Amino acid sequence: MARGLAPVLMIQGATSGAGKSLLVTALARWFARRGVRVAPFKAQNMSNHARVAAGGELGSAQYLQALAAGVTPEVRMNPVLLKPEAETQSQVVVLGRVDPELSRTPWSERRPRLWPAVRESLRALRAEYQLVIAEGAGSPAEVNLRAGDLVNMAVAREAGAAVLLAADIDRGGAFAHLWGTWGLLAPEERALVRGFVLNKFRGDAALLAPAPELLERWTGVPTLGVLPYLRHRLPDEDAPLLGTAGSGSGPRVAIVAYPYASNLDEFWPLAELARVTLVRGPHALANAELVILPGSKHTAASVRWLESSGMARALRAYAASGRPLLGVCGGLQLLGHAVHDPQGVEGAAQGLGLLQLETTMDPAKTVRRSRGRFEALEGYWAPLADLEVAGYEIHHGQSRAAGGTREVMAGGRAFARGNVLGVYLHGLFEEPAVQRALFGRVAAGLEREFDRLADALEEHLDMKRIEEMAFSRREPVRQAGAVAPPDPPRLPRLVLYLGGARAGKSAVALERARALGGDAVTFIATASAGDEEMAARAAAHRAERPAVWETIEEPREAAAALERARHDVVVLDCLTLLVSNLLLEGGEEAVRREVEALLDTWRAGGKTLIVVSNEVGMGIVPENALARRYRDLLGWANRTVAAAADEVRLVVAGRELPLETGLD
Repeated sequence: MARGLAPVLMIQGATSGAGKSLLVTALARWFARRGVRVAPFKAQNMSNHARVAAGGELGSAQYLQALAAGVTPEVRMNPVLLKPEAETQSQVVVLGRVDPELSRTPWSERRPRLWPAVRESLRALRAEYQLVIAEGAGSPAEVNLRAGDLVNMAVAREAGAAVLLAADIDRGGAFAHLWGTWGLLAPEERALVRGFVLNKFRGDAALLAPAPELLERWTGVPTLGVLPYLRHRLPDEDAPLLGTAGSGSGPRVAIVAYPYASNLDEFWPLAELARVTLVRGPHALANAELVILPGSKHTAASVRWLESSGMARALRAYAASGRPLLGVCGGLQLLGHAVHDPQGVEGAAQGLGLLQLETTMDPAKTVRRSRGRFEALEGYWAPLADLEVAGYEIHHGQSRAAGGTREVMAGGRAFARGNVLGVYLHGLFEEPAVQRALFGRVAAGLEREFDRLADALEEHLDMKRIEEMAFSRREPVRQAGAVAPPDPPRLPRLVLYLGGARAGKSAVALERARALGGDAVTFIATASAGDEEMAARAAAHRAERPAVWETIEEPREAAAALERARHDVVVLDCLTLLVSNLLLEGGEEAVRREVEALLDTWRAGGKTLIVVSNEVGMGIVPENALARRYRDLLGWANRTVAAAADEVRLVVAGRELPLETGLD
């Protein structure tokens, strides 16, 4: 029997920067350690940080995730890659190759032409692997982007994925982000959200209560754990900080971060081997012992920035001091004398003139894994002489040397002049032999970091439950096109708990009030202690409530009690006795007036009201007229309050059953 398509576990974020890429990386390693053949997937990535794999280029994050999973990276893991070239312009890479026509196509018209590549790539990976871990982009709640969605709920609906929604709690507002994101999804999309993850937490997780429990009550979605702020040495695609656990020793290395700098992730080993910083001002070069010009997605724009910022002058002065300078790919082109662009690929420019190079842009993009051997080098770079290195190339244009500049790697892959070196190969510092030659030691590598991340998941998340969710089969949501979101949900302002005698309705109402108001709750008690037994009941109920709560004993004037309540969360317990008290004293008209007055007071104020009442209409017909009159009047009161309520819940034997209302 043919095996069906593999399930999809998807990580989406309540915001950008929520840690989606890191979570997918950690999950890939965790499942791989359990013997699962797992593939990462991101339908569309926007980044100038790319790697070369089978088929062409893909986002660096998916390349890294594949390594964590122990599988060979390939372009189907990131079928669409957008590489920004200007504020409103991106180069579109489809299945590893640049698509010039799509790059010129307006964003709003791209989806129909890109979705087939996304869908077929996802299907192919699901056919070949046991589990696919997909990554979203930004937030699925961006309602302005839903029509062109390729990467969030479009993927989840296609695969019937189990979605985990992550929030960055370090930035604040995590519970609002989760609640708001969930609330802006369509009902069929909400059903795919199986768990929340709080990421980047610093402190005592016990202090988060009762927020996770309250969030689950509102949404039905459990919080599966709280991940601490994980310090690691993995490259960060969105904001390359070269890791956050640098050794604080080694040479001072400055990486110039001009606009559209690319492939900064390749310098991750420097976080361990050196004191490395990203620099944007000329003063930052004063104490540098090594300066690196990284790749650039737009060489001409980077030249203009170097000149306008004063960095060009500072770089020339730095090179004149004899200290080492390295240019990688676009950085190599910036070191040269001139960039010619006869066919209008990026634009012509005059370089820094630190290498005598002439570069001619070519519309055909070089994308390949590459290997070469350094020839004789001088000064700082001398230890690399005769060293064979492997890497990858992603560039437009070819360069030729003149004057005192030498080609120091066959095929135009590297050029040098004294302490100034330019290479087209990315990944130079990822080579252990290069690390040893230049820094005297080798970085620990990625494998240990992958395992550390997987260990953190094991410690802080409910991985057994996540594993069950990952492999639970769910049907795809076969709805074409974008799904319109519902109106934003609102917090309940009126909740009615119904139930029989001693069913537990007061207990669940108190729990709800505690979750909504904490210690700031007002309790309106409508019972009168007419005899010793009733007084004992009242005392027992009072003992169940927090002593700090405000208590108002008011058997008849509930509306007035609500108006003078000090707190914004109010419990009325119970409507049953209120109706009884008013019926016996003022008759049916008094009941109707007070119930309407109670609702009018609630509507006019901003308080949340939780009402407890008995359901007496499901028993035998009372034998006397007064009892029948009371039953009918209480039924009217329950219906009237329920009609205004955001939530109505029936409590049976301590269990809650939500009754349908107009809340959504």
